[in-house]
This record gives sequence, structure tokens and C-alpha cells, in this order.
Amino acid sequence: MILSSITIAVAVTSLAIFLSISFETSTYESAAQTLENTTSNAFLALENSISSVETSMNLLANQIGYNVDFANTITTASTDAESYKTLIDSLQGKDKSGDGSTIIGAMDYLIVSDPDIETATMYSQYVEEDILGRLKPVAHSKITFTTERFEELKKHPGKSIWYFTEDTSGEHLYVWKALVNYGVRDNYDMEVVGYIEYEFNRSSFLTCITDTKYSNEGMALFDDKGNNVINLISGDKEVDEAFLTDYKSFDYGIIKKSNYTATKNDISSKQWTYFTYINHKVLAEMRLKNAITTIIIIAVTVIAASLVSFLLSAGEIKRIKETSKAALAISEGDYSVRVTSKGNDELTDQTNAINLMASNIENLISKLKDLNKALVLQSDSLTENFATVVSNKSGESGYHVRRVATYSEILARTLGFSEDKVHTIKVAATLHDVGKIMIADSVLHKPGRFTDEERLIMQHHVDYGAQILADVPGEIMETGAKIALYHHERWDGKGYVYHLKGDEIPIEAQITSVADVFDALISRRCYKEPWDISQAYDEIVNNSGTQFSPRVVDAFIKSYEEIKGVALMYLQKEKEEENKH
Repeated sequence: MILSSITIAVAVTSLAIFLSISFETSTYESAAQTLENTTSNAFLALENSISSVETSMNLLANQIGYNVDFANTITTASTDAESYKTLIDSLQGKDKSGDGSTIIGAMDYLIVSDPDIETATMYSQYVEEDILGRLKPVAHSKITFTTERFEELKKHPGKSIWYFTEDTSGEHLYVWKALVNYGVRDNYDMEVVGYIEYEFNRSSFLTCITDTKYSNEGMALFDDKGNNVINLISGDKEVDEAFLTDYKSFDYGIIKKSNYTATKNDISSKQWTYFTYINHKVLAEMRLKNAITTIIIIAVTVIAASLVSFLLSAGEIKRIKETSKAALAISEGDYSVRVTSKGNDELTDQTNAINLMASNIENLISKLKDLNKALVLQSDSLTENFATVVSNKSGESGYHVRRVATYSEILARTLGFSEDKVHTIKVAATLHDVGKIMIADSVLHKPGRFTDEERLIMQHHVDYGAQILADVPGEIMETGAKIALYHHERWDGKGYVYHLKGDEIPIEAQITSVADVFDALISRRCYKEPWDISQAYDEIVNNSGTQFSPRVVDAFIKSYEEIKGVALMYLQKEKEEENKH
């Protein structure tokens, strides 16, 4: 009798779901929406990768273009021996160290921080031989660099050109950006003196797209010239040919055709178009799988309800309740739930099916989280490494940006911000002095007091930093731009350069201001010796309500022991490194 009731319940439930599917007017839209949502993660990852590359190229191009020695000698190095020697010194440093403040050091940091970049090379029309393997004549480029591309870079020096080889099975792709002499000899003279070339492993760079696909999904990426840079992979010749005929007329969003459904996205930072499409036969299979899963969940619930009426033993009733509770939890998104499986009956089979389904979903979610975490760590590492390059250029320890970031993280957490916001402030704080890359070395490294003119030049590093970061998409870069622009404002309105007062100053800049000043006080500079940590603490506390936000200073006082521990740890590291040298 029990078995008959169960059979009837399952049959009724299955019939109801089958009828609802059969009479549903929109057969494919739901599955197509699932397709769009799934591929959006890969699409976002590609945008983030492109954004990171564009940011690193801008920073590197600016560091090279504003290098005084490089700018003064690049056009004459091939014909003048003294210019040639000065140019080499600008590349590797006068002491041949090749550290982060030199052009070679900056390029080495870049390659180490981004494993997808295989080579970073400079080319110039003004050099006739390969210099140190880093600066080469234009004719030596691995890929034919046409006059047309060079003229495009000259007209739009802020633009980068991405080049995919015509052979879509090729292993590499290239990115070029104009190398501009920003005219340190004449502030109004800007000249394109060559270009920077990044070489990427093609498959590694595009993994974020190619690794996230359905078994029979079609996919295509077209560059700004309309070239197909990723092959179609559907495997269904009829569907692929139909897509290639239709894709140019597609609007954004979901496009339903007679035998396939597609999605279209444009990558915001490039004129590239990314398509995914799927055969309707596969969509039907997806919907069938979804229907079967739904049947299982509802059937388990109906079975549990039916069994309550017939099974009288406490043990069986408990099993039924656990099964029903688990089915409900899974339907609400808790995929960690598991049902204890006992015996060898129909109910055991159903609980095993629920456990397996929940486990598979949980594993998929875990893999997606790992992918996202890896992308975030890669982006954070790239940001910190470039901030370190800037810090080295200005004569500060590479640990300065790490300490300021960690102090800012501690203060933000003490102030009660969410962990996502704390992370954003921490990474963005590393970029607070990125504008110093555009300040001449003669000003940055001056050991004595600045003249009024030099002080004004130095103060403008906040504007330069905001300009560098302003056009880079993403919350971290937007926050970094605010911090770069406002971290020298004062609570009493006497800071620079906009004289903001109180909470007119963004809270992120208020936090970084305290962190930056505290670290500057306890650090050695070319113009001063380091303060004792207790003296630096008193200075921060005594300037609450004048230079600093009282709210942030209160957080500083509460978290001082933790901040002090971080400071001492990094100072010890610096001392150990000095002893090694």
C-alpha cells in the first residue's frame, strides 16, 4: 500500500511538471538567460584582465616618458657617444643595479607580477642597435609592425593596439602602446619616440573564456577590426554557419534564432565583441535536466508527506522529516546540507540522490569562488607591484606602500566597514602616491627644503595620480583616484590642493592620510631621520581635529597596538635587508 501511494504521488507530480513544460509558451528563454548569466563571469574576467594590462602599460609608459635622462638622449643616442652612455644609465641606473627606480627594473617588476606577460620590450625609430636587450630598433619587432599601426599610435598616443595573429591557432598575442617623450626640455613638446610591446601567451590570457563553456556551446571573440580571434567551438556545422551569417546584425542581450540562441556583449575598454551561442537541441537537453531535478525535489517532498500517513515508527518519521528538511534547504540555496542515509529501501535511494545533487552543486560553486579569488589576487598583486615601483622611484622603501596599505586596512576595519570595503581601501591605498611617477627626479630626491616653485610642482603629484587612475574602470581604481587626489587635504581645510574641510574629504582619503603621515614620520627620508614610534603616535593624536579626522584618530588610538606591531615587523625587515647589503 505504501509503495502504491508513493508511485501515485510521483506519477501525479511528474505529470503536472511535464504538462507545465509542454504548454510553456517561452521554451528557450529561461535556458538562454542561464547561458548569459553563466558566461558573464568569464566576460567580466576578460574585461578585468584587459583593464589590468592597460593600467600597467600606462604606468610603465609614463615612467619611461618622464625619465629625464631618457627623454634628453633617446633622439641622439645613435649619433652621439655621450648621449648613448646617458641613455644606458637611464635604462639600468648609473650603478648598473637595475632596481625598481630604473626603466629595466620597472619592466622586470611587470613581468614577475603578471605571469601571462612573456616579454616586455621597447622599440624606437631613433636607435640603430639592440641596447641591453630592452630597447631595440623598430625593424627587430617579432611581429610585422606596419607603418599604419605606428601612425595610429602617433595620432592617439593614449590608445593601445591589441594584435591577434591572423592564424587563430597561434600561441601569442601582442599589445602596443606609444612611447611618448613628454618633453622634459620643453613642457609643451610631446613626441612619439617609439612604442612598448607586450607579448602574451594567447591561451593563458584567454583561459577565462575558453574554460567556461557548455559541452556543445559555440563561442566567438571578434577584435576591433572585425577579425575572429577565437575559433567557433560548437562542433555543429549547420549552427556555426548560421551564426557566421547572422552575427553582424545582432543587437545586445539574448538573440533567439530558429536553431540556436545567442548572447552578445561588447567589452567596454575595447571595440571587441564576445558572443556565446548554443544549439536548441542542447537547450532542450538542459531544460529536461532541470525538469528532472525539479521532479526529484518535489517527488521527495511528496513521498515524505505520503509516508507520514502510513509509517508509524518514530525512526521512519524522523528520516522522512530529515529528507523533507534537506529538500527545502537545497531549494533555498543551502547546498552544504546532507541527509543521513540508512537501510536499503526507496527512501534511501531518494536521500542518496539528494546528497549527490547537493554535492555536485557545492563543488561547482567552490570552483567558481576559487576562480574569482585567483583573479582578485592577481589584480591586487599587480597594483601593489606598480605602487612599489613608484615608491622606489621617489626614494622611499618598497615597504612604504605595503605598510600604508596595512595601516589603512586596520583603520577601516576598526571603523566598522564591511570586509569588501576594507579590502578595496587596502589595495587602493597602495596607489596614494602614484602621481609621483610624473615628478622630475631632481625634485623628488632633493635633500633640502623645496623652493616655492618646487613645492608647487611636488603638490601637483596628487592631480597626476588622479589623472592616471581616473579612466581605469573598477571600484578599486575609482577609490584609488579619490585617495590620490585628496590624501593631503587637512581636516581644518589648510591642506592641498583643493582646501577641502571636514567630511568634504572622502573617508578613504581621511584614513590614508593618517596611515601615510604615521609611516612617513617613522621612516628615514633623504631630508630627515626617522622618528621614534611613540613620538609619531603623539603627533597623530595631538593633530586630531586640525590635520586629521577625529573619528579616524579615535580608530588609530583603539588599534594602535596592532598598527605598532605591523610597523616594527616591517622596520625589522628593512634593517635585515640593509645588513645584507
